[in-house]
Formats: sequence, C-alpha cells, structure tokens
Amino acid sequence: MTKKPIKKKTKKKQTKTVKKPTKPKARTTKKGPVKHSKKKPKKDDLIMSVKKETIKKSLGFGLVFAVILLIALSTKNQESVKLEFYVMSQCPYGTQVEDGIKPVLDEMGDAIDLSINFIAQDLGGGNFKSLHGEPEVKGNIVQLCAMKYAPKKYMDMVVCMNENYREIPDNWNVCAHGAGINTNAIERCYNGDEGKELLSASILKANAAGASASPTMFLEGEPYSGGRDALSFKRVICARIPSHSACKDIPICTQDADCPQKEGMIPKCLNPNEKNAECSYVDPVEVDMYVVNDKTCTSCDTSRIIGISKQLFPGAVVHEVEVSSEQGQELVDKMGLVYVPAYIFDSELIETNTWENQPNVRGAFETVDGLFRIKDSSTGANHFVDEELRAKFLAERGIVLNDNRPQVDFFVMSYCPYGNQAEEALSPVYDLLGDKADFNPRFVIYSNYQGGSPQYCVADGKYCSMHGIQELNQNVREDCAFQLFGAGAFFEFSTAMNKKCNSNNADTCWTAVAEDLDLNVQKISECEKNDGLSYVADEYKMTELFGVTGSPTVFVDGVRLPGGTNTDGYKKAVCDAFDEAPKECLTVLENTQEQVPSGQC
Repeated sequence: MTKKPIKKKTKKKQTKTVKKPTKPKARTTKKGPVKHSKKKPKKDDLIMSVKKETIKKSLGFGLVFAVILLIALSTKNQESVKLEFYVMSQCPYGTQVEDGIKPVLDEMGDAIDLSINFIAQDLGGGNFKSLHGEPEVKGNIVQLCAMKYAPKKYMDMVVCMNENYREIPDNWNVCAHGAGINTNAIERCYNGDEGKELLSASILKANAAGASASPTMFLEGEPYSGGRDALSFKRVICARIPSHSACKDIPICTQDADCPQKEGMIPKCLNPNEKNAECSYVDPVEVDMYVVNDKTCTSCDTSRIIGISKQLFPGAVVHEVEVSSEQGQELVDKMGLVYVPAYIFDSELIETNTWENQPNVRGAFETVDGLFRIKDSSTGANHFVDEELRAKFLAERGIVLNDNRPQVDFFVMSYCPYGNQAEEALSPVYDLLGDKADFNPRFVIYSNYQGGSPQYCVADGKYCSMHGIQELNQNVREDCAFQLFGAGAFFEFSTAMNKKCNSNNADTCWTAVAEDLDLNVQKISECEKNDGLSYVADEYKMTELFGVTGSPTVFVDGVRLPGGTNTDGYKKAVCDAFDEAPKECLTVLENTQEQVPSGQC
C-alpha cells in the first residue's frame, strides 16, 4: 500500500468569538424587583472576594467552596482541540489510531475533544452491513453504547478490545470489567434498539464527513493524514495549544513527515526526537520519468499516476513516449512491456528522498537493467502493446477468444474482506448468466510470506496465504468445492463462509456451513487431503502468470478490470466480452456492493 504524502496545509488564523452577554432578568421579591449592577465584576475581583471569604470561613463548607470556585475560575477558559475519527471496529488501521491517541488522552485529558464514529451501511429496519461482517457491526454498536454510558472509561475498553480485534465483539465484556465499567446499561443498549439507533446516527455522521476508508481523521475540521503514533498526535495538538503543561520540551519532529511542506522542496528532520530537533529543506533530486502510451487507447489516462509520481518524486521530469515510436519499441523490448500505459524511471530514482525513506513505495516497482518500472498491478494498466503479445498472453492462460464464451478469472483470498466483497458482487452475475460464461475462482498465493512461517505457509514456506494457515486451508476447500461441484456451489460456499466463519476458526467452522448447503463434507475433506498441495501449486502458478499481487483482482478474457467496480459493472464487463450477448445481459442487477476496490489485500 503506497503511503500518501502529506499535503501542504495552510494554517488558519484562529480567532475567538466572544459572545455578547445577555442582560439577566430582574429577580422579583416581596419588596419588588432586585436590580442587577451594570458593572460586571472582573475575574481578579472575584478571586479576591473568594480569598476574603476563605479567611472568614477557614473551616468547613466555606473552604471547600472557595477552593472549588478558584479551580473553576482558573480552568474555565482552557482551550481544547477537536479531533474526529471515522473507523471500523475490526479494521487494524482504525484500531491503530485509537491506540495511538489513548496515551495522549491520558496525559492531556479535557484538552482533546475526541469523537469516534463508524463507517458502515445502514440497510434500514435495524439492519447494517460493514466491511468485516456482522461481528464488526456488533463491535461498532457495543463501543457506541460504552461511549454513551461510560464516557470517561470507554476508551480503556476500546483499547483492550483492540488487542485482539479479530475477537470483537466477544471480548467487550471482559474488557469493560477490566476498565472498571458497570456493564448493565451497556448490555441493555447493546442488545436493544438503542444500540442500533446509535449506530444509525453514527453512520449518518460518517457519511456527512465523506468518510469511506478507515481511518478517516479530521483535526479542527481539516483532514489529518499525519503520523498515527502518540507523539505525532501530541505534536499536532500541542501546536494548537502550546501553553498546555504536557507540551513542554516536545521535539519539533521525529521524522521528515512531521515537517511542514514547502512547495518544490524536500523536508528533512534534523536531530529527530531530540530537544534541538529542527526542520531543514533541500532541493529534490531530478529524475527522468518515461510514460509509454498508445494514442489509439481511449481509456489509457495517465494523469492520475503522473500526478501521484510528482508528489512522491517532486524532481520528476516527465517524457511522453508513443509506444509505436522507435524509443517506445526500445523500451518495450528492454523492459518486457506487455501493457501500457507504462511508467519508467531512470536510475536517479534510488537517490530520491521517497525511495530512501519510504520502503513500502519500493514494492510498487520492478527493476530491469538499471531502470525502474511501476508494476502493472499498481497502475491498473491493461492495454496490450500489440496483438502478437496479446495472443501469446491469452494462450498461456488458456483464454480463447471469439468463442462467444467470456472467461472470468477472479483472484481472491478467502478472508480478505475486499475479496469477499468481490465474491458477493460477482455471485449475482453468475446467477444471471450461468454456464454461458466461465467463472474461474483463483486464489492469491505468495511464496515465503512472513519468512515462510508455518503459521502462513505449507511446503516449507513455498506456498503461503496472507491471513494465515487457516485461510490457506479454506482457499483449498473452496477450490475443492469448485472442482467437485461447480461455480454455483463455490459461490454458495464462499459467501456463506464469509458470513459465518473467519480466518481464526475456519478449520473447525466450515463443516457445519457445508452441511447446511448440502455439500458433501467427506468429498471436500478427501480433496483437501489428497489434492490440496497440487491445487495450491496451480494457484501459485496462475498468480504469477497473471501478475497478480493483491486481492481482489478480476480479469475478463485476460483484461484486468479496474477497482471501483460494482455488481452491474461486473455484469457489463462480462456481457461486453460476448460476441453476441445473450438476452440476460439486458437485465439490470442490484448492486450488492457500491464499489469493490482492487488489490487491497
């Protein structure tokens, strides 16, 4: 996942709005109205009067009242910073920011006005849909109930739940008791209509903020994309209330990203995390960027990738190259290009600040003879450079054109939430078209993932799945269901498993799901035992052959579909691949998913 650069922000001048005091109404007594003095006592006068009263009443209630009043007067105008989080309770990136802000809340207390709301879909009638399934919906609800009935302690409960976020919501009760929270009110809220009402209201707030990704954050009403650790949060908060006692001696920066952006310059944090830390700026490294494209391609828009590249590499000098030109053909041959647009950088790339300090960006590139090309899986390029290459690509992948039978190859992981979305969005397309098209579920298999750990891999680390060994096993079982019983059984089995099981219990949970669907459990078990390793090997080969790096990735007749596709969009892509589309293609399908992202796992 590419880390987004911090956008330049314009610091707004903060002004305080002083409300004009309203004239109090006259108090009536038996002797007539009591007039209020027009002269308003000053704060110092009030403090002095309290001190005098304290001397007179040095014992008992008078002393207590005086102390309370002095504290109230001294803290009445204390500033606070508004911070908004829009998250999903089972999203690890959402839990990360909650964990990051917790120590700052403990230290700075009422100086932070924090609100947390949840990203989900309100289906009406008390029904909801969330990216990570029903457990996440319940997690959202119980945390909202805790916010209402334990406003001072709910964050202790949330952070405790985050330690095992995959167990949400089942771990809420233990975490609530650990935080010293009385669970009676939360229990009633969670199990009743009140919790659903709270989630509906929370979703409305998330929608109003335009929050669709977890986490989406705002600081004082402005989008926040800075660091997610406690020190980063503390620094940006202290920048707004520097007089707070917790803000003494806080370093200006701990990393380059903490420094304000200056157009055309690269920020550098000198002496990071020290009292004498300071921000310095250097000129960006100039790097040539060659954009190879085909002028006949109407869908090959390069503006987005060029824009992102200039943000990551401010010194990039862009050269547009037509694929049919002499220079274009040289780059096709040298880089082994199959698709355009292609984005190629010279060797100066490794000297840039982004390359040195953002190792996650390097994973988006492949290197050939000292040049660096952004992978097609990262750009979404899918226009073949010529017909000869297209024919070779299709033949290697068993794709036959002009047979009036589109081939749909969709790569997923059985417990990638985005892959689950793709399965659920494609299922109605299969139900509509049936065997008029070939629907081939594929599974994204890596080699030596997490060092080849047996928690993720088999065959001495050769074949691995991102979400653990139980996901790898479930990939095999779903592949067996497809091979034994067909695509219809696969969609039924996989979508039911998405709802009822997870990557922590799939090995024991799957049999009940299969039995409910009248699938032969014994045959699937035998297939898993006898053919599982060969199936995984085949899936690894196809992952490599199609150049897939993430779940979901969907191809129709070898053409990679872009992210953001929905059910009707998948139907259109398949129907457009027919030589003569069947009448079913006239049907408009209801979108089970608004937009399915591509390659997010």
